[in-house]
Amino acid sequence: MSSKVAQKSYGTEKRFLCPPPTAIMIGNSWWTDVIRRGEDPKLCPPRVVVSISGEPAPQEGTIEWTGSSGKSFDVSDPPTGTTYIGRCVGKQLFISDVDEKKKKVEALVKITAPASDDEPERVIGVFPSRPIKVISKPSKKRQSAKNLELCINHGSTISLFHRLRSQTVSTKYLCVSGSGSSFKGSDGAPLMGLDQRSRSTTPSFIARTASWDPFVMYIVDVNKPAGAGLDAPPPPPPQPDYPSPPPNAIPFTNNGSQIPIYYNQTVVLQCLTSGVVSPVLIIRKVDHQTTVVGGGLQEGAKGIADHYCSPGEVCGDPVSQLHKIAFEVYDPNKGMPEPGTPGVTGAFLSCMGEKVNTYRPIDGRQWNISQGGAASPVLPGSPISPTAGPSGDYFPHPGKVDSAPGSPTQSEFLPSNDGGRVMKKKRSTSSAGGVPKPVGKNRRRPSSAGSVSSRRGAASDAGASSGALWQVDIGETSVWTIVGTDQIRYNFYVPPVLFDNQHAPQTGSFPIPSKPVTPFPGVVKYLPPDRAAEAPKANCASSRAVLAKPNPHASKMLTVYGENFSKTDPVSVFFGSEPSPYVEVRCTEVLGCLPPESQIGKRRPIILIRSDGVVFPSNTMYP
Repeated sequence: MSSKVAQKSYGTEKRFLCPPPTAIMIGNSWWTDVIRRGEDPKLCPPRVVVSISGEPAPQEGTIEWTGSSGKSFDVSDPPTGTTYIGRCVGKQLFISDVDEKKKKVEALVKITAPASDDEPERVIGVFPSRPIKVISKPSKKRQSAKNLELCINHGSTISLFHRLRSQTVSTKYLCVSGSGSSFKGSDGAPLMGLDQRSRSTTPSFIARTASWDPFVMYIVDVNKPAGAGLDAPPPPPPQPDYPSPPPNAIPFTNNGSQIPIYYNQTVVLQCLTSGVVSPVLIIRKVDHQTTVVGGGLQEGAKGIADHYCSPGEVCGDPVSQLHKIAFEVYDPNKGMPEPGTPGVTGAFLSCMGEKVNTYRPIDGRQWNISQGGAASPVLPGSPISPTAGPSGDYFPHPGKVDSAPGSPTQSEFLPSNDGGRVMKKKRSTSSAGGVPKPVGKNRRRPSSAGSVSSRRGAASDAGASSGALWQVDIGETSVWTIVGTDQIRYNFYVPPVLFDNQHAPQTGSFPIPSKPVTPFPGVVKYLPPDRAAEAPKANCASSRAVLAKPNPHASKMLTVYGENFSKTDPVSVFFGSEPSPYVEVRCTEVLGCLPPESQIGKRRPIILIRSDGVVFPSNTMYP
C-alpha cells in the first residue's frame, strides 16, 4: 500500500512519505524452519526492507505479526492453526532532490528468508508498489478536473491523516478498529483459522500513529436509501477485489471516465479491508488554518453544478491531493438553511488522541463578506458540546472535550489608554461597509484608503465565491489531510516440495524457492485465435520463415497478454487444474498457448506455474 503522490525533499530537509509505504504479508510460507547448531529446527519469520527506488536502502524494518483474528503474537512462540499476517511500515522514507528529473518512484519491498547457519540468505522477492508521482508541493491553485492525477475521484482509495501544529511526530492516520481481522486469502475467502463468531465489537473510527487503513471514497445520493433493498443487488465494486459499494453510492460512468469529487458534496468512506461504511459526510474545504468554507451560489453566478451537494449548496473546487479538508456529519433532518442565513453548522469528524469523535464548533457559520450590500444577520449555531450525532454507534460517545479556539496572538492587541487591552479593529475592504472580510495571516493589511481600492481586485480570493459563501472555525482537531493511495497485491503459492530440490530434507515448513519469485509473471487478458493481433508482417525474413513452416497449432492458439514472461524459463499455463498442451513465449509480454483439451463449459482461472513449481494464480477466467 502506498500514496499516489509524494513530496520531494530539498537540500537537507526530509519530507517523509505520508502515509508510509506498507507491506502486508499474508500466509504461513513466509516463515521457514531454521537450523542452528545444536538446536532443534525453529520456525522463523522473514526479514523485510522497505525502500524507495533510486534512494539508498534503509535499515531492516520491524514487522508486527498477528494471527488471522488480528491479535499480535510473539515471534519466538508463533501460534498454530492460524494464518500469519505480517505488517511492515516503511518509516522515515523520503525522496531526495539528487535526480531533478525524477517524475515517479516506486516503494520496493525486499523480503529475505531467514538463513540457517551454513546457508547463504535467499531473497524471496523484491515487490514494487504502484508508481508514486513526485511533486514539489501540494497545488494551491484550483485543480482543473481534467488533471486526473491530482484530483481525488469517486470510487478511488485515499488515506486521511491529522497533525497538530504541523509537527510530523504527531501524525495520526484514520483507521477502523478491528480491520486487521478482515484480510482475505488469494481466493477472496476469509483466512484460515478465523472464527467469524468471535467478532463482537462494533467497528469504529480510530486514529493510529504506526499504521493506516485505505478508504474507498464514494459520492452518495442522500435521496437513495443507504440500507440495501431486498430486491436491488449491490452495485459492482470499482475494482474486482474491493468490497461492494454502499447502495446510495452514485453509479460509475459507462465509458469508464473518472468522476472527480468536489467540495460540499455528500460522501462516505468505506474501509477497503473490512468493508465498513461511515455515516454520510459532507467534504469541506479548509481555506486557511482552521477555517472551513461552504455555501450556495453567489449572486449572479451561473453554470455551477450542485450535483450531490449538501442542501442549498453548490460544488466548490475539485478535491485535490494533499489538501487540508474537514468532514461535516450530514444531518438528514436539517434541510435547507433559512433564507438570508448561512444555516446552522453540523458536527465535524475530529481527532482527540486515539479517539475519533464528532465536534460541533462553538461559533456558528458566518458570512464571508456582505451579500448584496447590507450585512446579513449571522445566526450562530447554538454552542453544543460534541455529540454522537445521528451516526449511532459508529463514533464512540465522547466525554467532555475541551477544544476551545486558541487565544488571539499578541499582535492582535493594541494598548488602550486606560491600561487594558483592546482588540485591534480589522479594516474592511468591502466598499458596502458589510461584515469585515477575514484577512489571512500572511496577507498584508491595507494601510490607507488608496491601497484599499487598488487591492480590491487582488483581495477577492479571501472573499466569497460560489460554494464558499460562509465560513466556520472548526479548531485544529477537525482538520485532516487527504491523499490518494494505491494498492497492489501479489499472490503466489509455494508447494511443499519444489521440483528443482526434491531431495531436500522434509521439515514442517514450506521450502524457499531457489530463485526469487519476482519479477512477478502476471496475466492481464487473453484473446481467442480469431481475435489475436499477432499475424506476422510478411516483409521481414524471420516472418517469411514462420510463414514457410506454418505452425500446426496456429489456428487454435490463444494469445495471452501479461508481464514478465521469460523465454529462458518459460512458465506452464493451466486452466484451473488442466495444463495447456503447448506454450510458446513470444516476448516478455505475450505468450501463445493451446486451450485445454477437455471442453468443459465451466469458467476456470488461468494459472501460471514456474518450472520449480511456484504457482502464480490470476483473476483472468477462461473461456
